[in-house]
Amino acid sequence: MNINSIPAFEKCYIMQHDDIQRFAATLADGFSQYGMFNHICYGKYGHDIMRLFWEVSLNLLPDNAICIADSKDANSVLAYIPPKSKEPGLFDYVKAGGMKMFFRFGIRRIIRLIRFEIEIEKVVKRNRTANDGYLMSFATRLDKQGQHYGKPLMNALLNYLDASGESCYLETLKAENVALYQHFSFQLKEQIATLGNLTIYAMQRPGNPTIK
Repeated sequence: MNINSIPAFEKCYIMQHDDIQRFAATLADGFSQYGMFNHICYGKYGHDIMRLFWEVSLNLLPDNAICIADSKDANSVLAYIPPKSKEPGLFDYVKAGGMKMFFRFGIRRIIRLIRFEIEIEKVVKRNRTANDGYLMSFATRLDKQGQHYGKPLMNALLNYLDASGESCYLETLKAENVALYQHFSFQLKEQIATLGNLTIYAMQRPGNPTIK
């Protein structure tokens, strides 16, 4: 997929390989108050190890994935994986990061990450269809939140989804995000309590399968 040729993303900054560290830093910062990652880090969030996690994640995106930012500064970042593409799983992360990622995370964090991945996969199997793309990540740096850096990225994704007819699936662990995504026509499919007193909210935005 040549993202540069898609009209919906013409005003977005499209990630290049040498942007990965900068994009990863934004995701690590934007998710620093996210319950899942604080749970994995035993309440002591580690920016360095989570930046490594996101670097590996971005490196593992399939070729047709869409990873965009508001600008080269990457104040806000969004990553979307189209339908029927394989998003990276936990063991892909570990394999790609090699021993460096394993030692930086430590066995206790790796175990928690594995357990959380298992819980997420159960929710995915119940709620995501083969025709759903996956909103893998969407975050804004803490010092830029509330300044609408992320809104153009979400609007660009929605324009792309409407033009392509694709449906989109996501999970969030923040209750306040549910209303935000509902504003963008996502529907709450399931709400379930999980590890660490956290709640997973599975959401889907229906597509139009007649559009090609």
